[in-house]
Amino acid sequence: MQSKINKVTPYAVLSISLILTSGMAINGTLPLIKDQLSLTQTQSELLGTIPSLTVFIFVLLSNVLIKKMGMKRLVLFGLLLVALGGVLPVLFPNSYYLILISRLILGAGLGCYNSSSVNYINELFEGKQRMQLLGMRNSMESIGQMLLTFVSGFLLLLGWRYSYLIYLTAIPIAILFYLFVPDVKKDNMTEKEEFRPTWLPIVSVLFASIMVMNSIAIAVRFPGLAVDIMGSTYNTSFFLGLMPVLGILSGFLFQSITSKIGHRILYLAVFINMIANLLVAIGDKSFILLVIGLLISSIPVAWVLPFLFNHIEVIAKGISTRLLTSFIFLGCNIGVLIAPMLMSLFAFIGQTDDLYFPFYVFTVMFLLLLGVLFGVLNHLSKENKSI
Repeated sequence: MQSKINKVTPYAVLSISLILTSGMAINGTLPLIKDQLSLTQTQSELLGTIPSLTVFIFVLLSNVLIKKMGMKRLVLFGLLLVALGGVLPVLFPNSYYLILISRLILGAGLGCYNSSSVNYINELFEGKQRMQLLGMRNSMESIGQMLLTFVSGFLLLLGWRYSYLIYLTAIPIAILFYLFVPDVKKDNMTEKEEFRPTWLPIVSVLFASIMVMNSIAIAVRFPGLAVDIMGSTYNTSFFLGLMPVLGILSGFLFQSITSKIGHRILYLAVFINMIANLLVAIGDKSFILLVIGLLISSIPVAWVLPFLFNHIEVIAKGISTRLLTSFIFLGCNIGVLIAPMLMSLFAFIGQTDDLYFPFYVFTVMFLLLLGVLFGVLNHLSKENKSI
């Protein structure tokens, strides 16, 4: 069936982003899995981030797979893998390694169409509608994360393994996508995929990676911090579900804010990240401060990624825009994957087992990043490059 663009098409394209960040929606189950299977803190947190390993691999392979399968078929295949890998823990709740494998399958599915969620918008739409959809795409990730986290928390009352039934939502999304989204014709995919990057694409990928890494670090550590303050039976899913709310609003406001302050939105994003980390770092003194830090941490990524994707043609020098989109997603998923390991490294260097300590390090890191960002954008303005 060959669909044509109609009024439903933009929403069907956006729908696939609803589960792109669903790997984190089951974070509320991690303390329970840790207790049941006698895991370490890092082992349990790895279940939340390990899907990024196969996301990374399949994003890297996605351009090759698109040429062989077509973009639409690859998206549908990815959604089916999400459904399959996502629900396997329901069947194998007592094996850490089988749960780990299921998370890898989930990541493979997400990686199949990760970059296509942006490429479809860039291929099918243009102008103001394109900019709006890029901002909305990021909000759809947050909406999906919020809804799936709430549902996961509700199912947690039945037992932690039932929380993984949320991944069955990939099936109706696949049906909607199949019915209302056209495949991208091969003559629209003839952009030469060169790889002669200048410093700007590399810096952009690193910037996206750092921002996403920190957001995930806060999300994946929050259940452990909340349990530390409120007790071992405390259900963190409610606040994890609320986390994306400000990110959703920020994504929908992206176009209007950017039209007023331009690239300065990046300064604001990094500053908010710095404050979020500081609040989490001192969260042991007040649960309210910890929650505020969690909630505002969803804002920066909702601005940084749409900004980069909307300026992809300006940033991509010596590399195709489609390839750069994939590399940005690769950087993001590396950030997700290393988040718990980086926190462990900070704790090792600081010779402490304090769960709050890494966020003091992150606070200083983002203060330095703010200065670096100011220098980079100043340099670009002197070269008369608009970004």
